[in-house]
Amino acid sequence: MKHGKNSRKRIQELERRQRRLLELEEETRECYESVLERYQLPIKDQEDLEREWKLGLNVIVEYEDATPEDFLYLDIGAYNSEPLSDLVGDWGVSEASWRACFDLANALGLALITIDEAGNINGEIVMY
Repeated sequence: MKHGKNSRKRIQELERRQRRLLELEEETRECYESVLERYQLPIKDQEDLEREWKLGLNVIVEYEDATPEDFLYLDIGAYNSEPLSDLVGDWGVSEASWRACFDLANALGLALITIDEAGNINGEIVMY
């Protein structure tokens, strides 16, 4: 009997999480689409950005009810005047794709990243 209650509770939690993901997707779709419009990305990069968007939404849902201790497990990436060109060279991802990812993460509240006129990145981002 106890096993059934735990299973039911787990199912209810998964259903609640799925509803919340759908709500967030609806709430942030306009933001995501505006980033897509701002950067003319190839299809593959658009698909990667969509994947990043969905992953970001999962992080938001995961940490919505988090305790301060839970936040200790977040991996935060910090940039201190690092050239964007280094990321492009190291990862083989276009500058436009990096900028789109940073803009989307900023809009979702998962980053506070700026890129100055010289192309240097400053700020922090939740790594996911």
